[in-house]
Parts: sequence; C-alpha cells; structure tokens
Amino acid sequence: MTKPKHDLAAGFPPPDRAAWDEAVAKVLRGRDFGRVLVSETSDGLEIQPLYAEAGAASGVGASIDDWEIGVDPDRVRNGWDVRQRHEGDAAECNRKILEDLGGGVTSIELRVESGCDPAEFLTTALVGVDLDLAPLALAPHSDVDLVRAFTDLSHTRGLASSVKCWLGLDPLGGIARGDETDGLSNRMGDVAQFVAEAAEQLPSSRLLTVDATRYAEAGATEAQQLATSIATGVAYLRALEAAGLTPSRAAGLIGFRYAATADQFVTIAMLRSARRLWERVLESSGVQAPDRDQAQQAVTSEAMYSRRDPWVNLLRATSAALAAGVAGADSVTVLPFDTALGEPDDLGRRSARNIQMLLIEESNIARFVDPAAGSWFVDSLTARLSSMAWSGFQAIETAGGMAAVLTDESLAVEVSAAWDSRLERLSTREDPVTGVSEFPLLEDEPLRRVEQPASIGWPLRRLAAPFENLRDWSDRHLAEHGRRPMVFMAALGDLAVHNGRSTWVANLLAVAGIQAEFGSGSGTMSPIETTARFAESGCDVAVICSSDAVYVDRGVATAVALRDAGASMVVLAGDPGEHRKEFEKSGVAEFWYVGIDVLDTLQRLLGRLVADPPSTP
Repeated sequence: MTKPKHDLAAGFPPPDRAAWDEAVAKVLRGRDFGRVLVSETSDGLEIQPLYAEAGAASGVGASIDDWEIGVDPDRVRNGWDVRQRHEGDAAECNRKILEDLGGGVTSIELRVESGCDPAEFLTTALVGVDLDLAPLALAPHSDVDLVRAFTDLSHTRGLASSVKCWLGLDPLGGIARGDETDGLSNRMGDVAQFVAEAAEQLPSSRLLTVDATRYAEAGATEAQQLATSIATGVAYLRALEAAGLTPSRAAGLIGFRYAATADQFVTIAMLRSARRLWERVLESSGVQAPDRDQAQQAVTSEAMYSRRDPWVNLLRATSAALAAGVAGADSVTVLPFDTALGEPDDLGRRSARNIQMLLIEESNIARFVDPAAGSWFVDSLTARLSSMAWSGFQAIETAGGMAAVLTDESLAVEVSAAWDSRLERLSTREDPVTGVSEFPLLEDEPLRRVEQPASIGWPLRRLAAPFENLRDWSDRHLAEHGRRPMVFMAALGDLAVHNGRSTWVANLLAVAGIQAEFGSGSGTMSPIETTARFAESGCDVAVICSSDAVYVDRGVATAVALRDAGASMVVLAGDPGEHRKEFEKSGVAEFWYVGIDVLDTLQRLLGRLVADPPSTP
C-alpha cells in the first residue's frame, strides 16, 4: 500500500474513539446507536459507521497487507474489457454487434437460443467481426455442439490458436437455467473430456464459465454467490484433472461470472473476495502464484432492474459498473436500462456502453490497481465476506459438492429462503426500490418494448416486481374505468400541520397506483367539513392525516364521523401509541407509519378498491 509523502494529520490532535463516541451520543439524543447507525448486508454482516485499522481482519487467505490483485498492464492502460450482451435473430445481432463495436465495445457476449443451427447462427452473427480484436464470449450454456461450431469457424478464419474467447460451457449452472438433473454426472464427464480435447485447438480461450449470476437473480446473497461459484470451480478442476489436465492448465480454462449490484461497497468486497477465495483454492491445488488469478466478468444484476421508472436503472447500472471497475473485474457487462421491459432498443444499448466509456475515459478508474485497498471498511467487509463464503463452500463440499446440492434441490431451498428474507425487507421498505416502492411517479407513462420469451429454470426474482404487480392492476382499472382507484385524504388542519403525513400517505398510495383524493382546499377544520368532502369525493376508504396534537383534539371525532358517513374503512396516518385502543373503538381499522408491511397493506387495500386484485409473491 503506497504511503503518503506528507503527514496529512500533522497539526491535528490524535483521533480518539471515546471522543467520537461522546460526540455521536450528543447527536443521537438517546436514540439507539445500533438501530440508527448500524446496517446489515443481505448476509447479516454489520456495517458500522466508523472503522479502524484493527477492524480490517484478514479472514481467508493471505493478510490484507500482503494480498494483491493481479496487475494487467493492458487494463491499466486501456481500461477493462467492455462486453455487451446480444441475443435474438442472427442477422439483427450482427447489425447491433457492429454498431456496438463502433461505439467502443471491446468484446461480445452472444446468447444462442437452443434449437437453431449453431454453425449457421455464428457465421451470420459474426460477419465482419475480427475475433482477435473483439473476442467472443458465449453466454453460459451446456451445448458442446455450439463450441464445436465456434471451433470450426475459428479454424476457417485461421484464428483458432490466437483467439482469447470465453466459450461458456457451464453444465452445473445449466440446472439453474432449466436443464434436467438426471444424468448430470455423465454430462460433467463428457463436457470435461470435450474441453480437454478442445483446449488443444483453442489454447488461448477459456472454455468453461462458472456463472454465479443465475443464483443471484434467483435471490442468492453475496456469500451464497461466492460459495456456489468456488464450489463450481472446484468441481470443474476435479473433472478436468480426471480428463488428464494439470490443475494449472485446468485453471486457465475457467472464467467466472458474477452479478454486480447498485450496493457498490458490497459488490466491491464480493469481487475482491472471489479472487482471494479462488487464489486459496489454486494454492491448495499446487498451482504456482503467476497462474492463480481469477478471470472475472461482472454483469449488472438483472434482478435490480425495474420496469417502472426504468430511467433509474441508469443510476443503478452506473453504481454497479463503478463497483466492478474499482474491484478489478476483467470484463464488465452493463445491461441496458430497458432490459426488464423486453428487447432493449438502440438507446438502451448505447447508454449501457457509454456508462462504461465515461467511467474508463473520463473517471479513469481503471488506471488504479485495487483502489479500495487501504479502506478499513472495504478491507473488513472483504475479509468477513470471504470467511462467510468459505464456510458456505465447505458446507457444499461436505454435502457432496455442487452436483449434489443441485440435484437434491437443497441449494434451491437455501436461495429461496434468502429471497424470502429479502422480500421481508422490501415489503417494509427497509430495502427501498427508488421509483417503485419509494418516490413512485403515478402518472408516468410506462415504456414499451418487444417482449422476450420468459426464462426457464430458476426464477428471476426482480426486487421491483412485487410492487410493479400492484401498479399493473391499477393500470388495468384505469383502462377499464377511466380513473385510478382512489382513497380520500382526510387532512386535518392547515397545510403546514398535515403536510408531512399527507404527503407520505399520498406517496405510499402511489406505490400501488392509487390516487389520493384531497377534495377542495388544503385541509378541513372540523369533522362536519371532513365528512362533507368525503361525500363529494365518491371514495370508499378514508385516511386521516395530521399532527399528533390535532389527533388528540379531534382525531377520534373525525373517525366516528367518517364511519357514520359511510366509509367502509378508516385509516390513521401515524402510530397512535397509547391512544391506539381509543382510535380502534372509534372505528379506525389500520394505522400506517414507517416500518409497516407496505406490500401487504397495499395488497389488501387494492382488494377493497378493484376487482380481481393481484396476489403477492
């Protein structure tokens, strides 16, 4: 780690943790330190507000001071490999590939649909593509015929010995993509034997891909993503060794593919952890230090993309790409912002590649090797995540390896449990989805794209989907009735008095596409005025919004008046505390405040307001 030339702390008193704790206590004013300032990752790892050098434990592998990521001079000089994903019609793929290459993309990821002729598809899709300058990465698959077709094509072009392509064979990951578990062991052996033979014809290419993104898309945590990837890599090392290859040669045939999210520090720690874990595996396998680097592709997580307010996906993708670049990923794929809507258009593809161009050319992130090194927070998180993932890897090995946990579906159960835990945090908005579960744009016109076939295998669990499901039903109601479902806002007092809670409730309702109806004026001054506006609104449900002081003065009377006026349900915005029973007796059915199960609340509300409401996942 480079030491500064100047002592930047000179002239300042030495830092003291006790003094910092005392200053924080004054700001918190009795509030719980852990609840306010300490958060958790999806794996339950605490994130503290302050870190010291002593907290950056080494965890798995070499100490943090000694550990370094591999230095690729080309990456430092030119930036990481900008890889763009393509799929669909071969001729259209070719048009888009050439356009992207002209716009700065440096390699191509191609997803070839099953059922087509692979040789014909590759020949058409790669017309005019110089594979020495723009290597091909085949999206993870289990089709050896596809690799044979590429081998024949590269021989035809006289490139077989020089191309540095990723050919994507991933028989274990195929289970998550919908392959049958029956015969998995035989397929593994056949693929390993094929790879051992093909490696002689394609000496510079990586024929196997360990794809952890499919597990992440189904809900796996970062530690689970790491554990499954290392366990898969170990299984491939064993299979290739059984086919006659040395561990060193086998390691050079494997590439790793990880999902990068907008949680940039966790993503940085995960990708750094992946390198450390794989280095430890290769060291234990007798591989010499120069050959222990992990070839790593980061793909912006499809699970974090939203259909609603998809422009926010540009920010999510930028944060994820930044994290991948800082973490030292060799290749980065940014999925277009409109990926969740269907087939991305030219704008989506152009903005995806330009995100990387800006990070490389304008921000110069790639010019630094492991810039997160020396951050006690990132080093600590990397070490703790490494330890947790290594324990997960050991558990998989104890259970019989990746083939076993995929075949008996125990891994699927664990990933589903992780998703259930994440769904709880999404439901309470502890994990907010901007533009969807927080700050939704009620009148935003949804973008339309050509729909793509649904993926098979393990489910794609997008974070925004449960809330978007509610919005879809509101849109259907709007199309059938000419208006959105509506709820009356019984705002009591002047705007300054009720605005905080009435605005919060209006945004809450907008999450499900429900219109907040205030009536005329900014607020009512009596229960009689409130019931008059309620009658004019034509609504069936009313929400009382105001300050605690106004609630004490006339909240109960307003609730009684609204029930007498025909409201089928009366809600109070806020937690009434000791007055809860009094409000319940007056007819208040629910209390809405920060921390409630928003998804369940809005689901039940739509059940009152629209026909055939959606069910929560």
